[in-house]
Amino acid sequence: MPTTTRHLELPARLAGLALRPMPPQVLEPLLGLAMRLALRRHPRLIERLAELAPARIIIEPRDTRHRFLIDLSEGDAPVRLMLAQEDDEAQATISGRLAALIDLMEGRIDGDSLFFTRDLSVTGDTALIVALRNTLDGEEISLLDDVLAFLGPFAPTAARLIGLADDAAKRLAAKAGESLQALHAMAHGRHDPEAEAEALRQEVAALKSRLSKLESRASRAKEAAPA
Repeated sequence: MPTTTRHLELPARLAGLALRPMPPQVLEPLLGLAMRLALRRHPRLIERLAELAPARIIIEPRDTRHRFLIDLSEGDAPVRLMLAQEDDEAQATISGRLAALIDLMEGRIDGDSLFFTRDLSVTGDTALIVALRNTLDGEEISLLDDVLAFLGPFAPTAARLIGLADDAAKRLAAKAGESLQALHAMAHGRHDPEAEAEALRQEVAALKSRLSKLESRASRAKEAAPA
């Protein structure tokens, strides 16, 4: 199946919305499915991640109520993804908006720039996070493509529907942005001096024309009046 050629914002937003109310007993099997899919789609990535063992990394999407634990060990299951518990310890923690975390995973945004703008924050062993980022950078990853691959023959239809929904969401966001800009301009009295000057010139010209007509009418009335 061909990979997607453009970045779709809507799937990340929908993923965040879906994760918020999802109970752990539903989410945990999905994490296991995600790991099996990753092993099938990205075996080289799993091998490279295993080279970082032993290590434990907590992922905290700020816009969900869940925390995730990546457990890298030297056992039979070198890479495990699970829900993090309150008492889980890890060498490093990385947190940020879910969309930013996905962008970093897929290599669309450089990790250094995200750290600089505080879209992502890291605590603990920063060298481990840098190694994780370098490992991810060495693999072509598209979470959307991975999910579509799981859908089999339904993938092309799903891809088209997601693309159409993403376009519609972007158009709505653009219109909402324009409306907010207009409201902001009204609220803060933003104006265009040149446009206002032109409007005043037109108003003055109209008043002059009206005055000329009134003077002409008054002159004709005076001439017609009896002596």
